[in-house]
Amino acid sequence: MTIEEKLKTLVTKMNEDSSGLNGLQATYSFDITDKDHLEWGVKVSPEQVELSESLIEDADCLLRMNASNFEKLLDGSLNATSAFMMGKIKAKGDLTYALKLQNVLNNYR
Repeated sequence: MTIEEKLKTLVTKMNEDSSGLNGLQATYSFDITDKDHLEWGVKVSPEQVELSESLIEDADCLLRMNASNFEKLLDGSLNATSAFMMGKIKAKGDLTYALKLQNVLNNYR
């Protein structure tokens, strides 16, 4: 399964059962720096998650990483906090949203 397929599957799960979103309301941009330089935007509201294939301007949190680390983040083998501290993920914006994202992702694995 490609990274894009994994991300779309995760968003589908979130939309089928929004209880794991824990009332989160935030926008995220994911800038994948290698391969084909992939970009995604994710808008999370308590009831719905929307995925776009471009960065969201003025997102609450921009996360920049390589494709391998993004895949590991999605499947749970990379802790966002540890990865940030080790320089594997670069974040811009409100870092509390990055922590909240980690908790939400844990609910859908």
